[in-house]
Amino acid sequence: MTRLAEPSEPEAAARDAFQRARVELGATPGPLRALGAAPRAAAGVWSATDAVLLEGRVPRTTKLLIALAATSVSPGAESVRDVFRAALASVEDPILEDIEKKGETHRLPERTQRVLVFGRRAALAPAQLTDEDFAQLRKAGVTDAELAELVALGGVLALWIALARATRA
Repeated sequence: MTRLAEPSEPEAAARDAFQRARVELGATPGPLRALGAAPRAAAGVWSATDAVLLEGRVPRTTKLLIALAATSVSPGAESVRDVFRAALASVEDPILEDIEKKGETHRLPERTQRVLVFGRRAALAPAQLTDEDFAQLRKAGVTDAELAELVALGGVLALWIALARATRA
């Protein structure tokens, strides 16, 4: 049972956010539906997700892999993890299994592996990111624009994890 009841007749802004999530991710995450009683909140969460997770310079698939890595180790975020996993249907199962179990995989290019580890930390332990973490990614060819995007992604994923835990959706 969720802590917030999903409205039976959500307002237009919430319905639009739900529909866009279904189109982009294949499903509407439970925490987003739970926010339906506050349509501007639902729309805002989706807008941030769309801008950071689905758009930008870092490839969408890489960002979804980061999302899977962060939510896989977050108790209470299983429903969101399942949505991210389903959105990665084109990725080979051994890669997804590695990421769900270990938070990383050697089956990806080195640069992508480093980005994955950094993004996961940005979501789960942002205070532990060091100057050396940023320097290592720059050495791997990651631009400041991509780094900024990864930091923003960490914030959006932390929000999703918090929403999933709070709503139990």
